[in-house]
Parts: sequence; structure tokens; C-alpha cells
Amino acid sequence: MRTTDHIPQEKMSGLQIRAIVIAITLVVLDGYDVSLTSFAAPYIEKGFGVSKAELGLVMSGALIGMLVGSIIVAPLADRIGRRKMGVIAAATIAAGMFIGPFATPETGTWPLVVSRIVTGVGVGCLVAVVGVILAEYTGKRVYSLVMAVYAAAINIGGLLGAMIVGPMLDARGWQFGWWVGSALSAIAAIATYALLPESLAWLSEGRRADSLQRLNALLAKMRRPALEALPEPESTGVTAKGSLRTVFTGRTGFYTLLMIVGYVAYMLSFYFMTNWAPSTVASANHNPALAPQLVTAFSIGGILGNVLFGFLGGRINVRLLAPVFLTLATAALSLFGIAGPQMPTAWWTLFLASFFVCSGTAAFYAIVPTLYPTLARSTGFGVVIGVGRFGGIVAPVAGGAAFDAGMSMTAAFTVFALPMLVAGLCILALHLSRRRSDAPTAQPEPELSRTSA
Repeated sequence: MRTTDHIPQEKMSGLQIRAIVIAITLVVLDGYDVSLTSFAAPYIEKGFGVSKAELGLVMSGALIGMLVGSIIVAPLADRIGRRKMGVIAAATIAAGMFIGPFATPETGTWPLVVSRIVTGVGVGCLVAVVGVILAEYTGKRVYSLVMAVYAAAINIGGLLGAMIVGPMLDARGWQFGWWVGSALSAIAAIATYALLPESLAWLSEGRRADSLQRLNALLAKMRRPALEALPEPESTGVTAKGSLRTVFTGRTGFYTLLMIVGYVAYMLSFYFMTNWAPSTVASANHNPALAPQLVTAFSIGGILGNVLFGFLGGRINVRLLAPVFLTLATAALSLFGIAGPQMPTAWWTLFLASFFVCSGTAAFYAIVPTLYPTLARSTGFGVVIGVGRFGGIVAPVAGGAAFDAGMSMTAAFTVFALPMLVAGLCILALHLSRRRSDAPTAQPEPELSRTSA
């Protein structure tokens, strides 16, 4: 039996609650960092006088960094520890946000692009690490609720940024948003170092010289009995082959490729919506102040949609529930484009689209970690989420080019909604393949109330 097998069944300790709070707070911060360009874009466009395609490159910067962070840097967490990687990631975000305000009309937007890339590296690492720790420390009775809040935390961060920081940009300038992000990320790095516990599974299977001592110290804080020796490793195959090779070998490799295709498609729709919906409405109405209001609509819709998805995910297999939500998301995002930029119609249709669209994040975050053994989990999760960022990188630039070429709002949002159908089909194909397979699975069925690391 693995060290973590009994944890979801027992009453949660103060250490577990602290781990959950810190992890979700970090994702809220990520939500602010990722959404910042969405409500700052009209002010940047006005201050620099750039085209929408050039603005799209600034928006894509964070996604480029997230790709690098998730694929190249995040796998180091399986070697150096997930808590240590969390500290490095938060500090990287702080450094990236600090660079942004030095961009001027004379330098052009390149310092902003660099800022977003560095910030994205930190965010990509943090997402891959925090999700694993959060799943591991969460008790079964509250798992579906916690994972729903986790998935909604990105939207919560965007909502707080749009409501609190967004209205200040008109008077203080777009740079103010970057200074706030840098300060908060620096505080988060310190809090992660001081308060976030290490992954129990990583300590159990990592075989470091002090693994047993550190593991027993955490177990004592959780009021669990100490271990006399480390348990037999679950992932001997991973040790022999290497985590990256494990992720791409055999049937697991097929699952990885299926999820990569699905997540690329989902990211294409998701980041087109998040980056261009607020600025499109603001530009059409010649009012930059509307962008934070649209980010608020997107964030509230995403939060409520994730709560419903999490509630239903405790009762229905996520691999069946997600395709339904993604099909409805396709229709709702198309409706936003058809309805047009008039307020308040645009606010409500974006709210509806976000309600269904954001469920895709919860679905992939719940499903992907269940496909891999412990010592390949951060690597597998990072690879799928990281490669999926290609869709997010392409979306803002391709969207800007489409608008510069004269594509209407109706046509653009209808076309960019269609990839979500592909994402839903990939998840459904995974479900059918797993049902037919007789091979033992690394994790339980991916229902939100049962998925655990």
C-alpha cells in the first residue's frame, strides 16, 4: 500500500488544510497573472499604438513561457521536490512581472513580451506542481469541492484583478498591474517556502537520504503513525526507464498523445476567448474601461460553471461529463460572437460561454494526473499541459491576424469555438479506450470525488 492511500479516507489535519489553502492561493495568483493582459490590453494598445497582431504577440508571451515551464522546467520537480519547485516558480513569476513596466513607446512592446514569457515559465511550473500536491493532501469527503475551487481559482484571480486592479489602470497606467503582480508573487514565494509541505508520495518514492525523516515529520503533524522504513516504490518501471520515456511508452503514450491533441484544441478556443472577448467589445464601443467588466463576466461565469462541474463530477464520470460541457461551450461561445458587442448583451453572453468553457480546465486537470505513476506524474502532467499551450500561443496571434484581415466578430468567435468539439471527442475517445483496456491503471477512475495522487 502506498503511503498516501489511507489519507483521503481519514479526517483532515491542520497541515492538510494549510496545504490546500496555500495551493489554491497560488493558483488564484496565477489567474491574476494570466488574465492581466486581458483587461490591460486596451490601455497597452492605446499607449503603444500597436496593431492587434502585435498585441496578440504580447498576449501569447505568457503561453510561450508556460510551454517552456511545463515541459522543460516542471519535470525537475520529480527530482528536486515539488515544494522547492513551487518556491522557484513563484520567484520566477515575480521577476517576470518586474520586467514589464520598463516597456515604453521608445522600446516597443518587446520588454512586455519578455516579461510575459518569464512570467509564463513560472506559471507553467507552478500549475504542474501545485495540482499534484493539492490532489494528494485533500480528503475524499471534500475532494470534489476542493478540485472545483481549484479549477475555478484561475477565474477567481482574474475576477479579483479585474474588479480591484482593472479600474485603477485608467488613472495609474497599465504598468500598475505589473507592479501589483510582482509584489504579490514575491510574497507568494516566501509563503510557499514557509508553509507549503512537500509531496508525501515524492518523499516516499524519492529515496533521498533524509526522505524517511522528512516523511515521518509530516506524518506526525498529520497525526499519523511513523514509518520504520520507506515503503517499496510504486514506480520501479519509471526509475528504470525514466519519467519522460514512461509518459510516451505503450498505452500510456497513446493516452498522452490523445490528451495533448485535446488540450491543444481546448487551449486554442479558451485563450482566444479570454484574450480577445474583452478587448473586442471594448474596441467596438471605443471604451477601454469595458475590458475589466468583460473579464469580470468571464470570471464569474467560469467560477459558477466550475462549481457545477465539480458537483456533477462527484456523481458522474468526468470523462463522460466533459464532452457534454464542451459541446455546450462551443454553442455558447458562438452565441457570444453572433450577439455582438452591444452592452449588456455582450456581458451576459460571455458569462454564459465562460460557464461552460472553463469546465474544460477542471476536466483535464482531473483526468491527466490519473494516467501516470507517481514518479512520472509531474512529468506527464507537465508535458500534456505544456504542449497544450501551443494552442494558447497560437490563439491570440491568430485571432489578432484574423481581426486585422477584417474577419467579423461573429465569424471569428464561431470559428474559434469549434476546436472545443475536438477536445470533447478526445476525452470521449480516452474514456472508450480505458473501458476496453484490460491493463491495470495507475489511478482510480477519474471522478472528481475519487481522483487522488
